Amino acid sequence: MELDELKQIIQDFFQEDTVTIVGSGLSLAEGIPGMAGLAVELQSKIPHKLSDKLDLGIWRSISSDLTSGTSLEQALQRNKPSEYIEECIRKTTAEFIGKAELKVFENVVNSNYELRFEEYLKRFNIRNSGLTVITTNYDRLVEYACEHQGIRIDTLFVGKYFARFLPEQSKYAFCSNITKRAGKSVALFAPKVTILKPHGCLSWHMIDGEPYSIPGYPMKDCLIITPGINKYKEGYSVPFDTHRNKANAAIDFAQKYIIIGYGFSDDHLETHLVQQLKSGKPALILTHSLSDKAELIVKSSKRVIAICNSGTEDSKVITSAEEHVFPKLNLWDLHTMLKEVF
Repeated sequence: MELDELKQIIQDFFQEDTVTIVGSGLSLAEGIPGMAGLAVELQSKIPHKLSDKLDLGIWRSISSDLTSGTSLEQALQRNKPSEYIEECIRKTTAEFIGKAELKVFENVVNSNYELRFEEYLKRFNIRNSGLTVITTNYDRLVEYACEHQGIRIDTLFVGKYFARFLPEQSKYAFCSNITKRAGKSVALFAPKVTILKPHGCLSWHMIDGEPYSIPGYPMKDCLIITPGINKYKEGYSVPFDTHRNKANAAIDFAQKYIIIGYGFSDDHLETHLVQQLKSGKPALILTHSLSDKAELIVKSSKRVIAICNSGTEDSKVITSAEEHVFPKLNLWDLHTMLKEVF
């Protein structure tokens, strides 16, 4: 594969019928800790929150697995935490990610820093139908990127400071004008990005049994689904289930996918996504490290192309038919790829 051919393939993905899937790799590139960093934080903080002997024993088993190199997801599936440990994990995770996110946000506000996802959005012609972004991240970097570029966002909540979860009404908040066509009133809608978050968000909170988006509320009490054996059960409660269902519908409806920093470790989405990829829908995967599961998907899907790191400054391009290394070019990084391709 020649570089010019690869650039043309990448450019063809930047269309309105493309759904974007964002994983922790994109946030990691902006300074938000990933699972490895979170595991270290949990090992540091959780023991000081426990007093029950049973809880301490469970946590020692989890910590032992983490120390031996087991991933956080696997450690929490192998050693089922108690409800109290899960609550401690959720609060610690929210505070840890929230502090890192605040630093990025302050950099955007005070230094006019441009997030990688802002550069990405500029390459789309966002019209009335808008774009859909599905992210398993808790942080709000995608939201910040959109609004920093003057693009309105639909998170299925209506309001700003005490936003109610109204998934069937939120779309009407983007009505920009009413015009007459053939004697009928037609609503015109402003361009927007719909952001679907099946694992929750630092802004989401449950108040009197109802989900709200409240940006200024303490993050430790936010609605997020943390790794572990219970994440699939929690994913079937409001508002997670609505976001998951709409995400899967968007995956089914899409014509193409751009998948950024996502490791293919979430069954909530992948039942639909993998089925679509194996049916022949094109996908572009950009990631520093291609997981074993992702590599198997690439090898078994004829129209999927993955770009990952291969050495200090090299990029490896993988398809079902071939592998090719481009030296001295970090095309897997969103910033470098956009600069090089466009």
